Amino acid sequence: MTHQYVFVVLATGLGLVLAAGACAQERTPPAPHCMDAVGVQEVEQASARTIALRAASGQAYRIDFSEDCPGVRDATTLKLEAPDGWACGRPSERVVVDGRSCAVSAVTPVQDRDYASVARDSDRLHTATLPAVTIRERKDIRRSFGGSPSYCFATRNVRAWSSDPQGMLVETNPHRNGGHRYYRVELGSHCRQLDRAPQLSFHSGLQNGLICGNPGDRIMTAEFETDDLRGESIAPLPQYTRGSCAIQAVYPASSKASN
Repeated sequence: MTHQYVFVVLATGLGLVLAAGACAQERTPPAPHCMDAVGVQEVEQASARTIALRAASGQAYRIDFSEDCPGVRDATTLKLEAPDGWACGRPSERVVVDGRSCAVSAVTPVQDRDYASVARDSDRLHTATLPAVTIRERKDIRRSFGGSPSYCFATRNVRAWSSDPQGMLVETNPHRNGGHRYYRVELGSHCRQLDRAPQLSFHSGLQNGLICGNPGDRIMTAEFETDDLRGESIAPLPQYTRGSCAIQAVYPASSKASN
């Protein structure tokens, strides 16, 4: 069987992808696990043997290499070569990093939680290995780890929240969070305070206004102390008992009903 090869040029910076030979009509994968390489939105790398990608459909995938293939995040040119534009883990598939060819050994769909973990580790690694530069203007200083809408939301953009057995679902402004409206927030343990807290706020462990599941990211709650309001002819100001719950993971949820 003769395959037409599609060469997809990937730009890693903001997840922008330019695809050559893209087809407008609906495409049928050769196997259920295959990734449509046309229109890939994001590329992340947290280890030399794997990368994570988010397809145009929103589904996340992991691509494993036959041997170490470092430098994907820092590449000037990055191409995914796959027959008919489908990456399935076949011997003919490869990722070309600045002219260096890396053979693909496997392609696997992954959950949003797993993709968010790779993206978070990728950003941390990339930030830690940036070359030293001379700062000439104050506006060029990067004060802390920035994060990405793939695994973070800004506290200032929170619109609403609700608790459930999986933790918390947060609604944000999608225009200011990479197009994501809902985020799943997983907690270190069951946070019983969420069911009765009249007040709630998010605390960023890095103090940058982003909630990403980083160490120190917490939900701060406040409960009424109802005993202090009994037997008073004139109700005093409400008294609160404060608590907190550690945040373990953050990732976009496809809808309000998503787990």
